Amino acid sequence: MKSLHDCSIKRKMVVMTLLICGSVLFVAISSLFAFQILNFRSNYQRDTATLAAIVAGNSTAALAFRDAAAASEVMSSLQAKPSIESAYLATADGAIFARYGKEVRAAALVRYPRSGEFLFQGGRLLYTQPVVLEKKRLGTLYLSSDYGPTLRELLEIYVLVILGITAVSIGLAMILSGRLQRMIVDPILRLAETAQAVGERSDYSLRTAPSNRSDELGRLATSFNEMLERIEDQDQALKDSRERFAIAIAGANDGIWDWDLRSNQVFFSEQWKRIIGYSNDEVENTIAGWEALVHPDDLGPNKALLQNYLEGRLPSYQAEFRMREKSGRYRWILARGAAIWDSDGRPGRMAGSLTDIDGRKEAEAEVQLAREKFETLVNSIDGIVWESDAETRFSYVSRQCERILGYSPEQWLAQPRFWQEHLHRDDADRAIQAGRDGIAGAKPYNCEYRMVAADGKTVWIHESGDVCVGRFGKPTLVRGVLRDITVQKHNAEQLDGLNMQLVEASRQAGMADVATGVLHNVGNVLNSVNVSTTLIHDKLHESEVVSLVRLGELVRQHEGDLPAFLRDDPKGKLVPKFLVQLGEQIAREHQLLSSEVQHLTRNVSHIKDIVATQQNYARVSGFIEPVAVSSLVDEALLLNRNSFSRHGVRVIREFSDLPTTMTDKHKILQILVNLLQNAKQAMADSERGDKQLRLQIAQSGPLQFTIRVTDNGIGIPAENLTRIFAHGFSTRKSGHGFGLHSAANAANEMGGQLRVHSAGSGTGATFTLELPLVLCDKQPKDKYEP
Repeated sequence: MKSLHDCSIKRKMVVMTLLICGSVLFVAISSLFAFQILNFRSNYQRDTATLAAIVAGNSTAALAFRDAAAASEVMSSLQAKPSIESAYLATADGAIFARYGKEVRAAALVRYPRSGEFLFQGGRLLYTQPVVLEKKRLGTLYLSSDYGPTLRELLEIYVLVILGITAVSIGLAMILSGRLQRMIVDPILRLAETAQAVGERSDYSLRTAPSNRSDELGRLATSFNEMLERIEDQDQALKDSRERFAIAIAGANDGIWDWDLRSNQVFFSEQWKRIIGYSNDEVENTIAGWEALVHPDDLGPNKALLQNYLEGRLPSYQAEFRMREKSGRYRWILARGAAIWDSDGRPGRMAGSLTDIDGRKEAEAEVQLAREKFETLVNSIDGIVWESDAETRFSYVSRQCERILGYSPEQWLAQPRFWQEHLHRDDADRAIQAGRDGIAGAKPYNCEYRMVAADGKTVWIHESGDVCVGRFGKPTLVRGVLRDITVQKHNAEQLDGLNMQLVEASRQAGMADVATGVLHNVGNVLNSVNVSTTLIHDKLHESEVVSLVRLGELVRQHEGDLPAFLRDDPKGKLVPKFLVQLGEQIAREHQLLSSEVQHLTRNVSHIKDIVATQQNYARVSGFIEPVAVSSLVDEALLLNRNSFSRHGVRVIREFSDLPTTMTDKHKILQILVNLLQNAKQAMADSERGDKQLRLQIAQSGPLQFTIRVTDNGIGIPAENLTRIFAHGFSTRKSGHGFGLHSAANAANEMGGQLRVHSAGSGTGATFTLELPLVLCDKQPKDKYEP
């Protein structure tokens, strides 16, 4: 059976009419019925009271004279009233004097009401009537009447009457409603039929029949048609919008979602589901379906973000989270949306898009990994890596600034002039100008200056910058590194002091080594000088000049007769011959002495050259100057020339042409003198007759040259090769073990090395000096010829 809601409006009108009429009739009949019941009870009470009064009046004589028979006769008259079940006449003292109906004890009379009152009880009416004679109460009459049969008869009559009235009323109502409802229902039915047709066919061009009525139904029909016209226009616009929307959805890679917040209905487009690998029917269009796909770690934060937006705490909704694909893998999604609020400020609808950002997230992860690697690499650099624009506005500073200066990158970047304001006041102008010059010239630059750290300490900084040039040749970015060189600066100061001491010690050691060589050379020359002076002394001691003196004394004795003496005296005759012989002898002595004096003069000049060379070498080393390598080797040979000549050493020079190099001339000379002396000593100890020393100069690389000193002396045993440069090690009893050690250290100080090679004892040795070749345009001032 259909409920009333599902019935037609005509039936609803009939039911409504019947319900109204039935309700009215029910109220009226119920009221009438209640009135009749009340009236019946009132009449019944009155009749019973009248009957009781009559019986009581007739019983006064019987009670007065205590005539029981008369009293019973009076009570029997109640048989005329079938409804009277029982009656009792009691004396004034409560004893039953006469009765009608069933017999009871006097105690049972207590259930009756007081005199003159009624009591309805169990379908019976109980009444108590006093018996009074001349205002003296003689006794009491008790009546019990069964009013049920009488009431039922009356009710049967009432029911028949009510049914008749109801039937007539319903029939009349049906007739009247059937005629009158068409005036109301027909227009409504026509509206309903039109609305049903519009709903079934979605044809908003249909219209209900126009009405000439001016009442509410007529206005309703007119408004309904006008509404259909507006809906038709809106439907067409909606169709156009949906077509455009469908085209947009089909052409876009984003998924679309729509959420009716009032009904909690959700729509997910096919592309929305396709993004995570599902077909259209594999995902429910419900909030629960969406929640089941969101990563558990992202669901809570995303719902909180959405709630904050819907409650007005966020201006827009945009969230990134992961959703589970059909394969089980999670894909990164970007959701954006906007809501529409009603007049009460409550969100009614929300819609938005779903974008696949998994590729972007992977790229971001790779970029983040690269950034982390970059940060790790940058922070591992012992310096502050920075980037700024051409105006020295920093855009990046590495974390090393915290360690070096005590400032965080955030503090640095928050102040546009942080770098300028933390420069040492004595270096600020120079440091700023160096950066400007580098940027203006669009070329790398270097600068050293001081900065003030967070703890107030001064930090020495070495800045190296590189300028990036844009498309139009203008500087756009500057990148560089600020290295902390405070320790180096302090060490350099200490090193300068140590260098001064070392230079002095080196100079003294060099002077000692050179002095030793010079003393050997000068000693050799002095031997020749000694021989010459001895020879001259002997010649002068044995000279015939003494005979010439004696001859002069003889001539002075014969000064008066000198001609006769020469002509006649036997001794005098010998004088001319003696003079000739003496002249010849003196000439020979003069020639010999002149030769010895010339040799002595040459030896003295050689000693002066050796001393001058020693004085030139004794200058402080450490000065970098242009040097011709071949001339420097010849200068070393010059210092040992006489020693080589005395020991019969043949020198072989194999010099390649080398460009002039910038180096420490005196350190190289110290090394060469030491090597040449050791070679001479090794050859002297070998007692070979063919002593040979080979000197070679060659360029061993683009920026390197070598000097080799090879001798054919006693050689070096294999066990000594590893110790030859050790301090204090020497193979000679008189050696101090300092020469080769200092030579090796000097080579290292110049960025080179000193190596030795020997096949063993008796095979000679080769010392190779490798040094950097630093080209220069200047020519050396001094040049020595071998």
